[in-house]
Amino acid sequence: MATSATSPHAPGFPAEGRCGYYVEKKKRFCRMVVAAGKRFCGEHAGAMEEEDARKRILCPLDPKHTVYEDQLAKHLKKCNSREKPKPDFYIQDINAGLRDETEIPEQLVPISSLSEERLEKLIKKLRKASEGLNSTLKDHIMSHPALHDALNDPKNGDSATKHLKQQVCLGYSNY
Repeated sequence: MATSATSPHAPGFPAEGRCGYYVEKKKRFCRMVVAAGKRFCGEHAGAMEEEDARKRILCPLDPKHTVYEDQLAKHLKKCNSREKPKPDFYIQDINAGLRDETEIPEQLVPISSLSEERLEKLIKKLRKASEGLNSTLKDHIMSHPALHDALNDPKNGDSATKHLKQQVCLGYSNY
């Protein structure tokens, strides 16, 4: 795994202000910054037993780093791995879908696979549901003088013409 800075494989010395712990696996010194007057970074100080009686333990929120045991309570309040408060608008699993099988609706089937009798029932239901609606759709083809040249340009294909017509309609949209 890793050995101390006294390893015979350690090429030279660590960079100024950097940890003196030699990481055997990476064949280099640890690159973490050390505190003033210290030889090892916080991660390796405990491993090298250079500290007094202070013991480092794994952070309970994120075992990728360690903390001093006597400062654990303070660390838990500021650790970046702690659970952050959720915003007021956050609702857990709002888009998760149905929670159990009892809520699953009937399987969707294509209309073409329905029997004639079921199709007639469906048509009756749709007519009854749309009875009170005043839905007379009118087809409006809008135009704008600025786009006449572009719409009549033979270089524009079907797709470009379609998009130009959509843009004209968007120009007339009510907000």
